[in-house]
Amino acid sequence: MSIRTKLLFSHIAMIVIPVLLLGVTAVLAAGAFMQEMSPGAKQDKPVPFAAMRELFGGRSALVSGLTFVAKHDPRLFGDSAFLAETEADLARVDSGIALLAGDSAVTYISPGLSAADIVSRVHQETGRQQAARFPRSGPGGGASLERIPFIGADGTDRTLVIVSDMEPVARFFRKFIPTVLLTLLGALILTNGALTYLVSRSIVKPLYALKSAAGQIREGDLDRPVHMRRQDEIGQLGTAFEEMRVRLKDSIGARLELEQNRKELLASISHDLKTPITAIQGCVECLRDGIADSEEKRRKYVDMIAGKTSDMNRMIEELLLYSTLDIGKLPFRFETLDAAAYVKQVVEELDLHPRMGRVRLEWHNGAGRPLFIQADREKLHRALLNVVDNSLKHMDRQPAILRFDLFEEDGGLAAIRIADNGSGIPAAAMPHVFDQFYRAESARRTDAGSSGLGLAIVKQIVEEHGGTVEAISEADAGTAIVMRFPVVRGEPSEEGERE
Repeated sequence: MSIRTKLLFSHIAMIVIPVLLLGVTAVLAAGAFMQEMSPGAKQDKPVPFAAMRELFGGRSALVSGLTFVAKHDPRLFGDSAFLAETEADLARVDSGIALLAGDSAVTYISPGLSAADIVSRVHQETGRQQAARFPRSGPGGGASLERIPFIGADGTDRTLVIVSDMEPVARFFRKFIPTVLLTLLGALILTNGALTYLVSRSIVKPLYALKSAAGQIREGDLDRPVHMRRQDEIGQLGTAFEEMRVRLKDSIGARLELEQNRKELLASISHDLKTPITAIQGCVECLRDGIADSEEKRRKYVDMIAGKTSDMNRMIEELLLYSTLDIGKLPFRFETLDAAAYVKQVVEELDLHPRMGRVRLEWHNGAGRPLFIQADREKLHRALLNVVDNSLKHMDRQPAILRFDLFEEDGGLAAIRIADNGSGIPAAAMPHVFDQFYRAESARRTDAGSSGLGLAIVKQIVEEHGGTVEAISEADAGTAIVMRFPVVRGEPSEEGERE
């Protein structure tokens, strides 16, 4: 549930719960106070206020009936049977009557009423047709009087005074209203307090958890996960916070690993550079000290110096090339190439190279037709040569075979496969053959001028072409490097440069 929905339900509950409590309290209080108002009455009504409604309804009906009798048949007021029946009806509604001749002569009064009080109240309300229906002080206080003038049977002016006892009703409302108001106030305070506490706790507590997690990250502790287990906005924030922690941890881990790899690379390069430099230094000392006392020896030392210098130069070039590729500063000039013709040309050039004298080269166009790709001739040539160089380091059996295959894969990909029959790559090294600065120790040849960046450079170049590269190898079964490039459909396009 979202925070917005929680707040909405909270505001609705702040209104609904007090109203419900108020209703329940009103019903219970009314029932209790009505029982107190009429101790002898049986409260069998489902709604407590029904008894009060019947009380006032009965009084109203009785007043209407007596008014009708006074105006149309006043002789009934002299009938004792009628008066007895009327008194029974008046008793049920806590009322009584008084009959006055003139303003002060009381001809009849209900039991329990004071004639003096009635006359006094009538004199106070002379000139009014109807008395106030609420309790008042003075004689007859707590009672309501209603005066009905009429002409008696003897033709004289008479007055019918109906007296209703309002004290129980007043006592009921004096207790009922404060009780209801206090209940409403208490319900509002408790409901608002409880809901405010619960809602704020559901928001503040996870925020404190996020604050604690932020403090741990600030102190460098990235190992403690942040699990909010919520589906609202704070839960989403916690999920984003956890993703940030994981990414930050991975980033720091990758940075530390990269730094460690750089240190290892520096150590490896320093070691590999030291070997040819030591050899060059030894040759120079031999030449300087006159140990090479013949032309043949001098030529031998000079050739050794040239070879070691070439190895050093190759190592430095690979390091410079990789660094340039890694930072994306090496420009590429792309053009549409027929991959079949291009690879065939590379194979023919390699076949003429002195290094390939002991290697049998094989070429096979599995596609059977031209496959056009977008490529940089020079960079692709460098990638192919790096793969060949890597294969030559591991081809220690005779006959040494290096096979080039071109074929088309599903998805519109042209695959160039270079396979050798060498010793293969160890299984433990397979996941890392294209990693930055990685070099399997078993493949190190300190006399080969290797920097360990050959296949890493291949991966960089192939990915710049929008392709992928894969290594397939088995122990003592050789290694195959497969480079895949998107096939260009349609007519060959003009070359273009991209940096």
